Amino acid sequence: MQEIVERIKEKLRNGDFYEQITNGLSGTEFNSILLDIFGRRTSLISSQALLASFEKNRFTGFAKTDAIKARELELDWLKQAAASEFNIVTLSPVAPLGTCSAMATVSQHKVLSSVRGAEVVADATNVLALQIASELKRTNDKSKIIKYAAAHRHIRGQYFDNPNYTAHFAVFCMVSGGYDRGNYDFEMEQLEQHVKILLELIKKEFPANEISVKFFLKQSNSILPERLNKQEYCWSKMPHQLVYDTDNKYYQLLQFKIYLHVDGEKIDVADGGFVDWVQNLTGNRKLRCMISGAGLELIQKLKP
Repeated sequence: MQEIVERIKEKLRNGDFYEQITNGLSGTEFNSILLDIFGRRTSLISSQALLASFEKNRFTGFAKTDAIKARELELDWLKQAAASEFNIVTLSPVAPLGTCSAMATVSQHKVLSSVRGAEVVADATNVLALQIASELKRTNDKSKIIKYAAAHRHIRGQYFDNPNYTAHFAVFCMVSGGYDRGNYDFEMEQLEQHVKILLELIKKEFPANEISVKFFLKQSNSILPERLNKQEYCWSKMPHQLVYDTDNKYYQLLQFKIYLHVDGEKIDVADGGFVDWVQNLTGNRKLRCMISGAGLELIQKLKP
């Protein structure tokens, strides 16, 4: 390791240091220098300093929820997704570096970057989309729909003023991927399935009259509003609203949110929509991807 580090140090002596360390090193060299730096820094940490860091580091504190009830809630939600033929998986705590920022409009500053080309998972839907893209890339079956669901503990870099919010939190998420079938058939089928699963699960915890759905159209479209307003979907007989929102670039075509109305306050507990991640990952414009998620920890805290 020391020989590698010395070679890298010699390389960094030439030119602008920041430019060299950012763009002038290979992935292996960059990881080697980071490992050496972390090794040197940790060798200086005393036991007392480690305890002090644990006590004040907002990323390392325990969750403020009942652990048994949290696992029971996760299991209930995963079983519901499994009953709708979603593949239930357990994710690694880490994902490839850039899983959020290279795929979506998310700043890397909000992600806990790691070494060895990895980052701590900040959004499990991105990881599931990677898996779906990998599988769809290897199939010629245009009728195949790949569906995954997971419950995962996310960690985010941004600071929350609200003491009830922690840097890490439990999320349930689903991702579906497949080929465009025309007339928005894939989109409406998966939208109905995702929203139906989420509504059924949320209704187990809260009265139906406290729940509403809002759809955000991302582009002017005549077919989609007509199909959304048909009296055949899980949201048709409950409070729902359709608006246009072209400012949020995270989703394409359509986004939805599910709200709880508690003590005069409207709280966003689940959302989802269509993204172009699988298209971009595979280079195939005919592929479609639907993602959704719900804050399990928030739901647990709001339960009456």
